[in-house]
Amino acid sequence: MPKYMIVHHEDPGFVSHHINQACKICAGEKRATWKRVYYNLKGGRIFCEWEAADRNILENILNECSLPCGEIVEVEEMTSDECCWGIFGEIDEL
Repeated sequence: MPKYMIVHHEDPGFVSHHINQACKICAGEKRATWKRVYYNLKGGRIFCEWEAADRNILENILNECSLPCGEIVEVEEMTSDECCWGIFGEIDEL
């Protein structure tokens, strides 16, 4: 299942509202799976991790809940334990 990060750039008041209200709504969603949220209250940033068949499903969910869509980016994941520096080929020294 593809993974997506929805990035919201909002005022700190929205971040508090989102965490308190919207996450409860998203947690019960059946068309996609909300995994977690990262946030920076002072900076007005929210990063929501989802799994969904495609980005249109996420856009529909947010629109139906009257939540701002933000930027939806398909992402891949790699943990430090899985890290293999050769995964992207040889990289010249910086």
